[in-house]
Amino acid sequence: MTRRHHTAALGAAALIILLAGCSGGDSAAEPEPVEEETPHGYVEGAEEAAEPQLRLVVADTDTGRVRLLDLLTEEVTELGEVPGVDGVQGDGRFAYLSSSDEGTTEVFDSGVWTVDHGDHNHYYRTGSGHVGSLDLPGPAHVVTDTALTSLTTQGTSLLLERTELEEGSVTTAGPSLDEGTSAHPYQGALVTVDAEGTVGVLDRDGTPLASPDATCTDPDGAAVTRRGLVVGCAEGTLHVTEEDGELEAATLPHPGEERAGPLHHRSGSAVLAALPDDDTLWVLDLAVPEWRAHDQPGTVAATATGEEGPILALADDGTLRALDPETGEEEAATPLLDAVDPEHPPTLVADTSRAYVSDPGAGVVHEIDYADDLRVARTLEPGIAPHLMIQTGR
Repeated sequence: MTRRHHTAALGAAALIILLAGCSGGDSAAEPEPVEEETPHGYVEGAEEAAEPQLRLVVADTDTGRVRLLDLLTEEVTELGEVPGVDGVQGDGRFAYLSSSDEGTTEVFDSGVWTVDHGDHNHYYRTGSGHVGSLDLPGPAHVVTDTALTSLTTQGTSLLLERTELEEGSVTTAGPSLDEGTSAHPYQGALVTVDAEGTVGVLDRDGTPLASPDATCTDPDGAAVTRRGLVVGCAEGTLHVTEEDGELEAATLPHPGEERAGPLHHRSGSAVLAALPDDDTLWVLDLAVPEWRAHDQPGTVAATATGEEGPILALADDGTLRALDPETGEEEAATPLLDAVDPEHPPTLVADTSRAYVSDPGAGVVHEIDYADDLRVARTLEPGIAPHLMIQTGR
């Protein structure tokens, strides 16, 4: 794979240097300047905020236009155009918009993100814009940490330097991977799956660290949660966890013969949802860990909201439902969309308090308070048909 890049101008904030010193008399020596200690959580070039700076990146597949919708101010910003855009993935800050016809993936910085410090979070904002382009065919699955970002398509991963992305350029990173090998950053290492389905663990230089006793053939899709890394495989879901500095792997069998398909969940959530076919909803609970199957005919979009929250499922008649993740029983329902176009199915994403449902036919995004019987809190207008959508700032 080759790459192209250009640098986007991003917003900057200056670190204030406090200078102490005033003369006590003509004979007094000037005291040395005193530098203020770097504040906890300081990020150069970014403004720290008191609350999450949440935004939506939306794209119109008909026109290729990409816009940024600020969920605090409802301000809409043009990000650019991606001709033939047919997929979008995000990592909490950056959006990766693919065009299969062009064989490229365009990277955009949404300008907002959250840093998890374990017992507390820090929230940041900076400028937004186009970061660069990659010769990468088809929609990619994205997994990231503070050092590397992995984009996986057709079973092969491309690694990017995270710090370079943050500075406004797209730069590939080592180690080099064989064709058909996927690699996912996790706990400071890289969890790899080769073309034969062999699972391995490498350090960031490519040196083997471990060979977990697990197999993952035909990997497709991955996610990092608070209870480990999961990778979709033909024989089940690969679940990688860390114990006393060692990575261990197990295979969680599917509850049916189908594959799970893409995994949908709130960022970091250890409960995930999948739609293996038109009539079935699968729920992966990593606290157990196990898959559960629920009959949900006509479901076109679903996501998990967390270990204490419901599963949200949108049906082909436009009805949004909140379901108990263990039993699949309906807890609430609301008619939301007038129509669902199979050519442009809606997107459903969730954060810790709200869910967002795209309505391409109406050209709007519905904000849902899923803790209040699926109340429609706001109807947002991005100004384009939101065929594709992700949330950033999480």
